[in-house]
Amino acid sequence: MKNSWILIGWIAMAVISCKQEKEMEDDSILLVNSIDVARTEVIVFPRSEVEKEWSGTSGDSIPGLRTLAGEAIPSQLDDLDGDGNWDELSAVIDFAPNEEKKVVFSAFAKAEQASFPKTTDVHFGVGKAKPNATEVQTYERTGDPRELDSLFLQMEGPAWENDKVGFRIYFDPRNGIDIFGKTTTQPTLAQQGLTTDYHAQEDWGMDILKVGTSLGAGSIAIKYQDSLYRVTGTNGATFKTITEGPVRAIFELHYKDEAIGDRIVDVIHTISIEKGDWFYQSDVVVNGDTEGMELVTGIVDLKPNVGEKIAITNGYSAYPTFGKQSENNDLLGMALIFTTDDLTESEAPKEGAGITQTHLWNLGGGDEFTYYFMSGWEASDAAFTTAEGFTNEVEKAGLTIANPILIQ
Repeated sequence: MKNSWILIGWIAMAVISCKQEKEMEDDSILLVNSIDVARTEVIVFPRSEVEKEWSGTSGDSIPGLRTLAGEAIPSQLDDLDGDGNWDELSAVIDFAPNEEKKVVFSAFAKAEQASFPKTTDVHFGVGKAKPNATEVQTYERTGDPRELDSLFLQMEGPAWENDKVGFRIYFDPRNGIDIFGKTTTQPTLAQQGLTTDYHAQEDWGMDILKVGTSLGAGSIAIKYQDSLYRVTGTNGATFKTITEGPVRAIFELHYKDEAIGDRIVDVIHTISIEKGDWFYQSDVVVNGDTEGMELVTGIVDLKPNVGEKIAITNGYSAYPTFGKQSENNDLLGMALIFTTDDLTESEAPKEGAGITQTHLWNLGGGDEFTYYFMSGWEASDAAFTTAEGFTNEVEKAGLTIANPILIQ
């Protein structure tokens, strides 16, 4: 009789388990990788969608994602407008080619969500003198901070990274973007530029690009009346970290009262990087009288390289360059990925005042722009030891950008 009760108990537990699995299946979200490319992808759910599907949050729990087997998926809650409340849930998931996955919203203890390893980071250290700097989440400047003896900007401006690659932007009128080649998956840039020389190769990587007076690795300029104007922030520039964590990092640069010829405009440059990508995304908004203006970006052309524009899919295109163009005198690929094929290319002068030694790409007129910059250093991955290998990776990146994961 005792064994009979045990058997009945096991049957009841099995029935309950099957019922729970069926309920999870019914509440699941289908995610579809529609292309024949393996990818690590960030999925973003607006708060309104999360709350529509699931309203289980309490003071001691937060929403996240799990597989149908109950496995926690790395995620973060992003407050995009700075009001203290999260606006989007972002999660990072690996997909095989053409794979479909089902996930469910689930309650997470706050400590459980915080245990996901941090793989993306924005870091801006400010102090009075090297090697002392304190990380800031916001910062404002006017003029040229290089002229101030009592100011030290770690890495000369904000830096951002993921598990693949890192970048920095000069927070002064040069406004060029530099590349950190990485040989570690761990966040490391917060420790650089204080007592270390990041121009020499270390076990984590190094600064691999000479920017000079070029736009570097995808910085911005504005063309107006046949003149090219660097976006300098001389009349005022602000920095703001928006989010960072196990999934993605986002920050904003706001250039105020930017003088473009006889016009004054405001430029907002939002930069984001996601786990698993060799590229960052630029979203640029230009406010003011922009009639006759065109946004320009580019790739530094200081060392020997070969480049050719390629078509991707769905109207997307890319311009990869490749050669021994790193500061370590080894192989480096750099590429711009565009959401359109309607672009104009030109070359900046080799010398002189203003922007020089840059492969320039004109993104056209308008108020809003999106483009991507990709870097592949041979010391980071064997795929970047040949021009063909780098171009293949650029094409894969373009395919993933043009074909986001379908949410059903």
